[in-house]
Amino acid sequence: MAGAPASGPTVQRKTLPVLLFALIVALWGSTWIGIQLQLGSVDPAVSVAYRFLLAQACMFAWCFARRLPLRFPGTTHLRFALVGLLQYCGNYVLFYYASDHMVSGLVSIVFALSVGFNILGGVAFLGRKVTLSVVAAAGSGVLGLVLVFWQEISAAGGSDTLAIGVLLGVGGTASFSLGNIVSAKNHQAGLPVVQATAWSMLYGSLFTSLGCLATGQRFTVEMSWSYLAGLAYLALFGSAFAYVAYLTLLGWIGPDRAAFATVVFPLVSLLLSTIFEDYSWSALAFVGVAVVLAANAVILVGPQLRTAALALAPGRKEVAATRAAPGQQER
Repeated sequence: MAGAPASGPTVQRKTLPVLLFALIVALWGSTWIGIQLQLGSVDPAVSVAYRFLLAQACMFAWCFARRLPLRFPGTTHLRFALVGLLQYCGNYVLFYYASDHMVSGLVSIVFALSVGFNILGGVAFLGRKVTLSVVAAAGSGVLGLVLVFWQEISAAGGSDTLAIGVLLGVGGTASFSLGNIVSAKNHQAGLPVVQATAWSMLYGSLFTSLGCLATGQRFTVEMSWSYLAGLAYLALFGSAFAYVAYLTLLGWIGPDRAAFATVVFPLVSLLLSTIFEDYSWSALAFVGVAVVLAANAVILVGPQLRTAALALAPGRKEVAATRAAPGQQER
């Protein structure tokens, strides 16, 4: 019975990242509904500004309600501003415009490249080691998405604006991944996730708004139920809730593994498209889904499965216990 109390934190440490990952995938996978509802007379960059102005207002309201400290040194605000510029401004503006030049399947695949960007960034800026399993799973995940959206991509292969869309998408992915690295640094520095997200979203929305003013965009609002409902959903669920969960997960398991959410959430979008838009599945798409799910299983639950296998294997229980001990001691 003496060892029983330690099992609670150990189980939490193993299960909470998986639950957070599932929440992020569900939220980001459903954001296409909100984005579709926002398509209309308002410029995409202006819609991004509205989205994060509303999201940061929700975040600060939560901070005030919980009486969370919001005062930070000037150097810390520079960190927040950098995350805002990269993650909540450049990332979204570039991808909103990229969506005008390429089909949604290719947008998903380009964004899934953030797994590779995060691996490289983790090595270069965070001193993280690259494991062969993570690299192989990253490559397999992107390949799986290519299979899923192959019909859509091949049909759009002759588009004259495709190269522009890909370049914009790669730029948005790089911006997202760099923002991930800075956010991971902030987590390492002990900065609270909720307040850091609130300030970063505020700076991101201000940068986007200034960019819209500089380029002569009109801050119009489409007074329709669809536009306003889409904006509310994207701001509250697709931004405020999702990013707090994502940045928490990023701090726990690192940017390389957390970015696998960008590989899985297109599958949720595809499932919703099947229900609401009569998407027709091909055999290749089923194979692609299996590959993506297998790649993510390796990343998220692979270590636990290996530990369990060692524990069950004859003569290997001592090895499994030895490997499990450091994690228990850390908690």
